[in-house]
Amino acid sequence: MTLQLGFDGSVKLQSSDDASLHECIERTLPTYQEYAKRISFDTSNEREVYWRIVFSLLSVHSPIGATLDVYSSLRLWRVRFGRMPSIGVLHRIVSTLGRDGVIQYPYQKATYLREFDLGWGMDRSRFLRCGEDDATWRDRLVREVKGVAMAKASFAVALSNPVDADVCCVDTHMYQLFKRGDVPRSTVKRRDYLDIEGKVRELARVYKVGCFVIQWLLWDAKRGVREPHAELRGA
Repeated sequence: MTLQLGFDGSVKLQSSDDASLHECIERTLPTYQEYAKRISFDTSNEREVYWRIVFSLLSVHSPIGATLDVYSSLRLWRVRFGRMPSIGVLHRIVSTLGRDGVIQYPYQKATYLREFDLGWGMDRSRFLRCGEDDATWRDRLVREVKGVAMAKASFAVALSNPVDADVCCVDTHMYQLFKRGDVPRSTVKRRDYLDIEGKVRELARVYKVGCFVIQWLLWDAKRGVREPHAELRGA
């Protein structure tokens, strides 16, 4: 057995060899296909694209639970007041203690969120897909959204079409799975990123699913948890 099974249905990869990866995928794929369907939305819903970009920006170097908690608070604020909070209130919300820690760099992220919100209000076409493929849209988000590099721009694109997305978020967990060496101190180099993404895409083609679905289940299995991102549901 190359997987450690959890009582909650999670699995933890004990090895990163090819046989282990395939065993993990075959055991968990139906669950993650369902997760992806649950957080999907009509891609013509521009406001929901806005929120997926917000979520991705918040998640940079931050625990997933805290990111989900702050994201939910911001959405509730928007429902109540119809706008993004002022920079001071935004900073306080982003600094809130979450279920598994705090959002990193809260003041910087509050500033980036305000800039993104203002930019969206002036010309949202800068951030929306304009007929490009996933990779081209990702590269444009890297240029347009301050505070979002390749991994989190990929995350935003993937969350905007989770079932079929052809890009994925490559972080240090994914690097360890596929490079099986020392983890980079900061950002994964673009060459390594595209190489790992290509390997995930190859697995996705084998199982006839989107690239992000495979990355999501492997990312959870590397950490030994199961995170359905339920707060993103109901868009």
